Amino acid sequence: MLPEVTRDLLTEVLGAVPDYRELSADAREDLPQAAEANLRLFLRSLSDRRPPDKDALTELIEIAVRRARAGIPLDTVLSVYHHGAIAAWNSVAAAATAPAQREQLLAAVPYVLGYLGAVTPGVASAYLRERQDLHWEQREAKRAVAQALVHGTPADLLAERFGISLDGGFRVLVFRLAEADPAGANRPVLRVVQAEVDAVSGRALSTVERGGGVLLVPGMDGDADAALDTFVARVAQGAGVRTVAGFATAADVADIPAAAEEAGEIARLAYQLRRPSAVYRMADLALQYQLARPGPARTWLLTLLAPLHDQAHLLDALRALIDNDYNRQQAAAALVVHRNTLNYRLNRIATVTGYDPNRPDHAQLFAAALTAHDIDAME
Repeated sequence: MLPEVTRDLLTEVLGAVPDYRELSADAREDLPQAAEANLRLFLRSLSDRRPPDKDALTELIEIAVRRARAGIPLDTVLSVYHHGAIAAWNSVAAAATAPAQREQLLAAVPYVLGYLGAVTPGVASAYLRERQDLHWEQREAKRAVAQALVHGTPADLLAERFGISLDGGFRVLVFRLAEADPAGANRPVLRVVQAEVDAVSGRALSTVERGGGVLLVPGMDGDADAALDTFVARVAQGAGVRTVAGFATAADVADIPAAAEEAGEIARLAYQLRRPSAVYRMADLALQYQLARPGPARTWLLTLLAPLHDQAHLLDALRALIDNDYNRQQAAAALVVHRNTLNYRLNRIATVTGYDPNRPDHAQLFAAALTAHDIDAME
């Protein structure tokens, strides 16, 4: 009778579970074997009058591992056991015509429930362990590929092995997280960051550390930009710390190292200049980026402010004027001094440096000099 019940069980499962109908021919070959193994184990459990122990579940656990590797959802895998139990029950009930047979069938109900109660947790546990191992392996592969791409080392073989496409362009994001304050020190920062990386794109490659990381997103469509803005905002919110990122694009794999270097420098400037949480692009920090490069222009700008280094009140006056868009009334209020005092300090700056902050062309030089000064102070 076992072959007939097995056939009925398979018919019920394939009719009720679409994912099993869509299995490849190779994957479907073991369905009769799996169904028969399930029935044999149940009959043994019924004969022993107790649920199967862990060792008896070995074959079913191996089947669950194969289903996990095939990508079949866990709820689908578990539902198969219940559909199979219904099919087997109906098949046996149809053959139980005598009163004694029906009494035996009803007496078996507790053992059916006990069997399912033992099998489904064991199968679910094996399935989840396998999926976690597969997810970890895939994540580690993506991390290794991302590191290779950023450093310009070959990644083709590893990417091909794990089915990672390297075709087309990439959006490159280098992000930095500020130190957590004591109140939020227990937040699972790495878990928050990794969860948000996974949410950006299933194809995203990343390297994640406690202080930040690199995110490589394939594709050049506009949706990726919005996804990266959302990523930084959500990391900042979830981790509870200021999070800034530098952004650049790479037309192909060969451009990724240069793009990562550019994005990393933008992120460094945004971080050290204490910019608020956001994604920063070259257009946002072009002046600061250029002034961070060594050269005669930067050296001259730093020299311009040299006479003011031991006169903090003059530097403060200059900064207040620039920060308040050259509105002297607002600048004086910010310094909590009279406007005449501000005017005196600005005139003193002109005398000491030879450049007048009251002149528009000289004011631009002073603004650039202050930026160079702030960058120099960070280094």
